[in-house]
Amino acid sequence: MGFGAIPELPVEFGELSRVAQELRDRAGVLPGVGAEAASTWDGLEAVYQAPEAEELIAKMRSLVLVSADVGGALVRAADIMDQLADDLMWLAMRRRGLVDDAEEFSSAARGVEDPERASELEVQIERFAAAVQERLDQARSDLDAIAPPPPWEVAIPDASPPPLGPRLTWSARTQARADDMVLVPLFALARADTSRVARLLAAHPEWAELLRAYPPSPEVVRAWWDTLPPGTVAALIDGAPVLVGALGGVPPLDRVAANRVSARARLREVEDELPGWERVLQEGASADLQAERRAKRDALRAERDYLRSVDAGDVQLYLYEPADNRIIEMFGTPGPGTTRVLTYVPGTFTRVDSFYRGEVQSISQWMTDQESGMVAFVWKGADFPGDDQYPGQAGFGIGLLEANDPDRAAPAGEALARFQREVSSDPSLADGLQFAVGHSWGLVPITASEMHGARYAQVHSLSGAWVPDGWAPHSSTSYSHWSYTDALSMAQDGMLVNAGRAPDSVSAFQSHLYERKTDAEVPLGGDLAPFLDPDGPSLRVSLSPLANHNLIAGVSGDNIGPLNDLRKKIYE
Repeated sequence: MGFGAIPELPVEFGELSRVAQELRDRAGVLPGVGAEAASTWDGLEAVYQAPEAEELIAKMRSLVLVSADVGGALVRAADIMDQLADDLMWLAMRRRGLVDDAEEFSSAARGVEDPERASELEVQIERFAAAVQERLDQARSDLDAIAPPPPWEVAIPDASPPPLGPRLTWSARTQARADDMVLVPLFALARADTSRVARLLAAHPEWAELLRAYPPSPEVVRAWWDTLPPGTVAALIDGAPVLVGALGGVPPLDRVAANRVSARARLREVEDELPGWERVLQEGASADLQAERRAKRDALRAERDYLRSVDAGDVQLYLYEPADNRIIEMFGTPGPGTTRVLTYVPGTFTRVDSFYRGEVQSISQWMTDQESGMVAFVWKGADFPGDDQYPGQAGFGIGLLEANDPDRAAPAGEALARFQREVSSDPSLADGLQFAVGHSWGLVPITASEMHGARYAQVHSLSGAWVPDGWAPHSSTSYSHWSYTDALSMAQDGMLVNAGRAPDSVSAFQSHLYERKTDAEVPLGGDLAPFLDPDGPSLRVSLSPLANHNLIAGVSGDNIGPLNDLRKKIYE
């Protein structure tokens, strides 16, 4: 009884990446070298009068085009090598899994014949060898297909260089092939019991990193997950909770179960740490030091109480990555009765501990209480402005500057679009209408996600900050803006918020402004004349600007008017 040797990879993927980078470096300098060489001949006609001078200068000038063509060919070759290196990295991981399986089989057999398992391993090894050879053959074919640059003599300025063909990059690969590669570690984990799943992940931490860097499509993950028997599902949830709890395509309730396992582990750490802070508070110290200690103790208490609710099943975590400041809480129960799915994105200064203190969940909780068919999420799946906890007034100012930074829109929007794809493709949620509600800066990721393909039936701004440059409303989406006069609206009126792209100034949004007793109208004239027109417009201000900004995102009785209007719009 036996099976063939597992073939080694014939090429080191790290060396391929190095060569690819060297090719790119050389391609980067070629245009400048060609242009410099050609420019040295520009004055030739002034000092050398001969029939061949004009032809020589034309050929030298064409060197710029030739160098660009050569550089393009080098870049294409580098792309092919990078693609091959990436694929070989996955194949190396696949081979390591085969080696582990073979060693485990040999150790477990101990002379007992098991031809069925040996035959299964033999087939897997043959398929692996064929995949390696196929990938190498494809790379050779791609390299052979690179068209050589034209000879220098015919590369005149008016000539059209032959096309280099489409560049092969990671994003250009078919999703099916990428998914096949990414699912390899999941297949390996699915063959193990709970304890071995944990050992495999400990032995191969690169698996989780690679799955995170190149996540498979949620549709493919769900199709694979649905084939797993209950025992395998339980083993993956208990043995790989961090991986399963963040893997798009895993059913929401299974992700919640996995994140409960992770939260339970963190709860034990917090409960072990808290007594030490309680003791240190009994020691003498300066007032500032005691305040810092008390703040730390109080933060741990809030985290403990929240995690206890998670452990008890009262809080559902769709994502739990506190070390990376990412968390998504879910309200309601996904299933065939789900008719509406709401994604709520809170605003500036939202951190993971904002969830621990219950500061950002009230809108989603309130909305799910209105109708049983609603499932709602509170989303913090990316970095938010002001979430890095700079202390005091400096942190407040930094957070406001970050909230006005246009470069923050794209990464947050891309992350939200990935989440929205997960939600809209899940069978238990796919039939529900999709709604997005953003408070303050939270409107930015929502509108940015539309630029990355996300689609919603309705988008709601709760005193929303701004929409990204280049954003355009989608024809099938309804847009609404709900606000009091507050600190943000006053800054927007003064054109201090991201080039004036506030939702109340964007025609796609239907604006609803609610009055408060603390509002006032300040005329832009009178004593300020002649600098301003005494008969000109007035500025609407509030004597409670920050309170109003937070009120619109709360569920207190003072905000019941906007809440009911929002509910009617969503449930219309």
